[in-house]
Parts: sequence; structure tokens; C-alpha cells
Amino acid sequence: MSTSHKEKIIRVLQLFQTTDEKTPMNAVQISQKLEEEYGMENVHRTSIYDDVRLLQSCGYPIKQAENSHKGWYMEKHLLEDWEIKLMLDSVQQARCVSVHEANEIRKKLLNLTSQRGRSRFSHMIMPLPGNVRGAGRIGEYIEIMLEAMYLHKKIRFQYTEINNAMEKVLRKEGKMYQLNLYTIYWSDNNYYLIGSHDNHDGLTNYRLDRIENMSMSSEDAIPAEEKIGVNPELVIQNYIKKSVNHFSGDTIRIEVEYEPAPSTNAILYDFAGDGIRVRPLENGKYKAVFKKMDSVTLVGWFVQYANRFKVISPESLKGKIIENLEQAQGIYSE
Repeated sequence: MSTSHKEKIIRVLQLFQTTDEKTPMNAVQISQKLEEEYGMENVHRTSIYDDVRLLQSCGYPIKQAENSHKGWYMEKHLLEDWEIKLMLDSVQQARCVSVHEANEIRKKLLNLTSQRGRSRFSHMIMPLPGNVRGAGRIGEYIEIMLEAMYLHKKIRFQYTEINNAMEKVLRKEGKMYQLNLYTIYWSDNNYYLIGSHDNHDGLTNYRLDRIENMSMSSEDAIPAEEKIGVNPELVIQNYIKKSVNHFSGDTIRIEVEYEPAPSTNAILYDFAGDGIRVRPLENGKYKAVFKKMDSVTLVGWFVQYANRFKVISPESLKGKIIENLEQAQGIYSE
């Protein structure tokens, strides 16, 4: 096979990668594309049939269109468009990713679909992104962390905090932290590093968007089993629930009273889940019963929606909500 023929096969394959079932390409169109995009002149359409058969024999999923006159298409792309859409949305709202990084990832994801798929995405109105401004080093830092965990090495970094002027500054005068990294956890559009320090027992966490100047240490990491005991996966999962997601305590049975309305019903259903049970009361209101884990976030949710939901029981939860509301009233009364 000549060099020019090898290049032609590669170009034909690249053209098929832009197709899908709804946008096939026939031999005439492929010949035109080869000339217009790659400068390959006088490509006879009968040779395209030979190329298609060769690619099919090599295992490429090139299928004949239902109307044979429309040609062929690549049956399966690496990802479906709806899968790409999910990843695009996740990247766009990730607060630890810079706008530049998000745009670069978006370009790569769009290259995984067909030309028609890219056109479909281009017709959507893009919502306001949640990405941070600035250069961003998220990709570099994730690569460092993945490599460090693979090689069982510690990582080093500086950590930032927000001062009274609402500026990001280095914590403890730029102290360099060293961490035995065990996992990276995604929560609320941010990455959290979960690991341990040599001189402290137990686990700790750091937010990736607050980290500066990360590097991989030459020191070997202390295995999780040595730092936190047997079954470290379970220990880390429980730590994440309590310290990152702020879910702690026992599951409690909650009764609330509220005025039914479509928006109120939706808010309560989203929070309580499909295990919720409701019944109408004689006063025209509704009573709902459901179970949730007792936590700081539970109290915060009811404080947020104190104008919609009144907790009937348990008394302990009701007392915490009242205490928070009284504190808020005191602040606004000053």
C-alpha cells in the first residue's frame, strides 16, 4: 500500500468519525471532502467502496445507511450526546475550574461527537458558567495527585484563606503543607483532598481551589491502613459524610406542617425524597412525615425555609431551629 493510499484511508476514517445515523456520507461526498479538506484530487468514488470494506474488515463500526444512496455512517461514537451534555454541564459549573480550562475541556468533549452532534450543541443558549476567573492549574494539580497516589508519594502545597478584605492570602505565612493523600472527592462543584499528616492521627481535608504551588514529594506516603486502621475505604467514606458533607448523627423521624402550594410541595419533595408521607389537616394545612440524618445542614435547611415549614417533632430539632432564628433576630436587632 503506497503512502498516499495509507493517508487516504486515514482521511476517510476521520471523515466517518464526523458522521452519525442521521448524517451519513456517500462516496461522492467523501470524494469531495477529500479534495476540499485534504487536497486529494481525482479520487474515484469506486475506490471509496474499497476503503469502506477495508475499514469494516478492520473492525470499525461503519454501517450502511437505511437509504443506501446516502452512504455510510460510524455507528457508535465513544460517548452518546446526552453523556457529553452531562459532562459539559458538570465542567461548566465546576468552581475549581478556570474559564480557560473549562473551554479547553469543552472543545475536547465536542470532538467526541459527530459533526451533527457539535451542531446540536452549538444551537443551545449557554447558561452563565460557575467557573473561576484566572489562569487556573486544576489540570496540573489533578495530574500531580493521580501520579502521587499511583507512586505512593506524599504531596506538598500551600493553602489559602480569605482575609478581612475578602482577599485570598496564604495561610500561616505561606507554610508548606505535606499530606499523605488517599483520595480526591467531588462535592458541591468542588474537589476535596482527603488524607492525613504524619504528626496527627485521623483524616483531614483540603479544598483544591484553595491550594497553591502543589508538587509531588520525594517522600513515600504512609499507607492508609497504618494511619487510620483496617478497612480504610469505610473509614474514609464515613469521614466524608461527617466532615465534608456534614452528615452526622442518627437518622430521625421528622414531622412538619405547611401550607400546600406547587412550589412548596416541590421544595419539600426534593429535600425529603420519595419516602415522604403526607396527609391533610383540618385547618387546611398539610402534615408531612419523613426521615433524615440529624446534622448541621438539616437545621440550616429548616432555617432557610422557616417561612414555609414548621417542625412539629422531634423537639430537639425544633429547639435548634428556634435557637438559630433567635440568634438571627438578635443580629438584625442590633
